[in-house]
Amino acid sequence: MGSKLLETAKTNDRHAVAHEANRRSGYLLPDYWIVPLCDNTGLWWLDHEAYVERVCEIVKSSRAETVLEAGCGDGWNCHKLAACGLDVVGCDWSQNGIDHAKRLVPNARFHCGDLTDPEFKRSFSELFDAIVLIEVIEHIPPDECASALENVLRFLRPGGTFVVTTPSTNQANQNPQHYRHFDEMTLRDVLSTVKGMEVTSVEGYGDAVFGGTYNQIMRLCDNRFYRIKPLKRWLDDVYRRKYARRTSPRRSRGLIVTAIKQAAPT
Repeated sequence: MGSKLLETAKTNDRHAVAHEANRRSGYLLPDYWIVPLCDNTGLWWLDHEAYVERVCEIVKSSRAETVLEAGCGDGWNCHKLAACGLDVVGCDWSQNGIDHAKRLVPNARFHCGDLTDPEFKRSFSELFDAIVLIEVIEHIPPDECASALENVLRFLRPGGTFVVTTPSTNQANQNPQHYRHFDEMTLRDVLSTVKGMEVTSVEGYGDAVFGGTYNQIMRLCDNRFYRIKPLKRWLDDVYRRKYARRTSPRRSRGLIVTAIKQAAPT
């Protein structure tokens, strides 16, 4: 009887956590699938396109065959990874997000909950060749970052590729769900505390300096009074080609870290 009550309590707690995840993340609609259909996307979407595309390149070039996205939301990133020919698994606490992902990315597999769930371990018993955290680490309380990353790393095979993207301190943190943004040194310091992780590269996405110019021009050509669509399309294209990818971490709007899981000492 006691074990049944304990299991019921755990189930109720999981439901409470999932409900809170739904409340905080929203995902009443598959937002990341709808945004590209709109004509008023801004820098944040241009950056999003850039860092997801870059993550796909990094994972593909590592010769990974299987990849886990922890914090997959509505599955848009998983869709891009699957389009690269990868065997993709996504995990997220938001039931709304996972429902959208299952419907929109039928060639990937998804789990609603935590990586430590027994159901996850039963369903995905093999270690992954790559794991990606795309704009997730900023949602983790600072004093829990190292333990959270160590927990994720347990599902990566030795020699596997670990990729993290996160906003830079060059972007003001105006999101109440972000505990902090990172500069390169702080991010390296956090990752250096994770046992078994070896950082191999840090690069930027987006350009905070040109981003200011972009926003000034956009206020002139795209506002509540009028919109000059050809000028907006031209400016978006300039940003995509020259400023969105592989920028210096010192002036970037976000950071992309690539790391390798070291083999355990024998």
